[in-house]
Amino acid sequence: MRGFNIGVKAILAILFAAMSAMAAGNGVFVVDATYSLRPDGACQELTGGTFGSLAQKNVCWDAATKTVKLAAAQNEEIAVQIVIPMTGKGFSGKMSDLKGPGTITADRATFSALVWANTRDGKIVPDLVIPLDGSINGLRSFDVPVAFKGKVQTDDVMGFTGLPEAGNKVGSMLLEVWVPKTAPAGVYKGTVTVLEGAVAADTLNVELTVLGFVLPDMPTFAFDLLDYGMPADALGLKANLNTGAIGSPAKMIPEDVKKANYQVYKLAADNRCFINVLPYSSQRGSPRYGAPVEGKGTAAKVMSWKEYDDFFAPILDGKCNKFGEPPAHMQLAFNVNYPHLCEGEPEKQFNWLPYTKTMPEKQGMQPAFKEFEDTNKTIAQEYIRHFAAKGWTRTCFELYHNQKGDGVQAGRSGTRNKLGWKLDEPVAKADYQALGYLFNVNRWSFEGAAEKNLKFVTRLDIGHFHCSKMLTPDGKKAVCYKEKEYDTANADKYLKDTTDHWVIGMVHAEGAQPLLKDYEAPGRKMMVYGTAGELDLNQHFGQFSGECIRMACMGLVGKIIYKVELQDPMGPGTDFILYNGKSSLGFDGALASRRLKLWRDSVNTYDYIVAARKKNPAATDALVAKMVRLGFSSDEKYRTDSKSRGYWLSNNVEDYKTFRMKLAEIATGVKLGAGELTGFSDTFTPCGSADKIVGYD
Repeated sequence: MRGFNIGVKAILAILFAAMSAMAAGNGVFVVDATYSLRPDGACQELTGGTFGSLAQKNVCWDAATKTVKLAAAQNEEIAVQIVIPMTGKGFSGKMSDLKGPGTITADRATFSALVWANTRDGKIVPDLVIPLDGSINGLRSFDVPVAFKGKVQTDDVMGFTGLPEAGNKVGSMLLEVWVPKTAPAGVYKGTVTVLEGAVAADTLNVELTVLGFVLPDMPTFAFDLLDYGMPADALGLKANLNTGAIGSPAKMIPEDVKKANYQVYKLAADNRCFINVLPYSSQRGSPRYGAPVEGKGTAAKVMSWKEYDDFFAPILDGKCNKFGEPPAHMQLAFNVNYPHLCEGEPEKQFNWLPYTKTMPEKQGMQPAFKEFEDTNKTIAQEYIRHFAAKGWTRTCFELYHNQKGDGVQAGRSGTRNKLGWKLDEPVAKADYQALGYLFNVNRWSFEGAAEKNLKFVTRLDIGHFHCSKMLTPDGKKAVCYKEKEYDTANADKYLKDTTDHWVIGMVHAEGAQPLLKDYEAPGRKMMVYGTAGELDLNQHFGQFSGECIRMACMGLVGKIIYKVELQDPMGPGTDFILYNGKSSLGFDGALASRRLKLWRDSVNTYDYIVAARKKNPAATDALVAKMVRLGFSSDEKYRTDSKSRGYWLSNNVEDYKTFRMKLAEIATGVKLGAGELTGFSDTFTPCGSADKIVGYD
């Protein structure tokens, strides 16, 4: 009997060991953060949908040794995706300290659930990031299937909706590690544990290679997230500084509104992007977030800076994010209706209509404009003195004219303003002439700023750029199928030397890319804009993580994404970048999209390119050329009707890390075993989507 008991115990021990081995080999694996998992576990970046051998070995993972392979520059936050192919409750993660030439402490790692949101075409997409650090109503884990349930909305209580229940059988968790600036270069080792409740579901080894160069606190690439109101407006937390027209005082922004807005500014900046809000009524021009003004002409003056400083100082001092940097760009309220008059009612505004086609080149040439010009100069000089005293020298302050005149754009009622031009996305000679005059006034008004180390720049958003000088992929002439007057009106005569920040529609920037170099000059930035990509989320997410590689290939230094918005994940969506925490989880703030995380990775990649170009421009550009292919435009109408060119990012996700490692080898002069780029592959789905000309196409 005793022998029998020993035998039973032995058998049970063997079974327990086998079960433990099965648990340890439960199929958890790691992939690049670009990959997008659908609820059934299929991957939309892979032609067949299944990871296959990539689940065993890829650039981020080796299943044979259960090792997560990371590489990051100093001051870089790097991310990978942990795939959990099982159902269960309370999944979370924790990292040990990583030991190497120094120590990267465990608190430099964060874990987030990657979950689904609804789109307007009735599908759900893996685009929502829920941090598991307790910052969102104490959430520290997630279930598979996901079940973030919201409160029920009743007649008496406005509750929240929760998140879409995808019925998924596979979970996904984002692991991010922020490498300290001071971490010595070399290999660091430790572990990551995937927890199910309090029990370890799996433990993975980690090897993090810290590269021998530092990413700057202020990214080189300007990734601008545009909106027409403060982001907290979408949370029902709305308050303007300005209360009315000329002579009206400003008011303080309530603390809860400030807190909610700062959270969104922080979320963007922590992920290497920045919020850039239009601070005036988009068509009337009346200020919403400007210093209040009284008086006209040389008698004009700022009534108070107290309210402005109370709201904007934490943003412009760089206190709203972990890198300690202010936004790279920030639009000011200056426009055709501020600081002059500041009237929201069109009948009280300055009437520009009699001058629609007779605009002077610059200030001092039209007596009727003297009061407008003097008001701008007087108040601009107050801004210079005040901003210099505050030390706000790290941000480029943009002077941007957004209005489209009544009667110019079809369907307008004629009650918005007293303009006869499209100052935003201009298409006619009169538009270009008006902008040339306004930009000259802006520059004249802010004379002397550079001596105080301040940067006030003019910004132009333009869709139709060199319509008749676009090219096909093979270098032949292509003409925009709905050509505007840019070339025939000699728009560059009015705009080329008066515009500092050029923001061009992507289709035209691609088609006329060889001409972009003709506009380069000290202090000038050539950038593009596009929509937030909501309709393209069923496609290859490399369009986000590799975006800046395309930009570097084209010679661009920034991109504007319209618009921030805070979308309810239950949808259906519109154009948006971030998600509404209040409507979904009862949190007064924004939730990150996965796009934001991938744009961060892309912005960081751009700084790898910059670092490598400093050491060997030719070798760097040769690498970039391997990652981007010249073809026809991704916009169907331009592809078929204009046959204009487009720049396509490699669809090979496995190349993205290899590309960065090869750049690091150039930047540091150290061999890192980067391997070779494989290039475009039929294994992966197409990577590319059309950017629209906002408000026109």
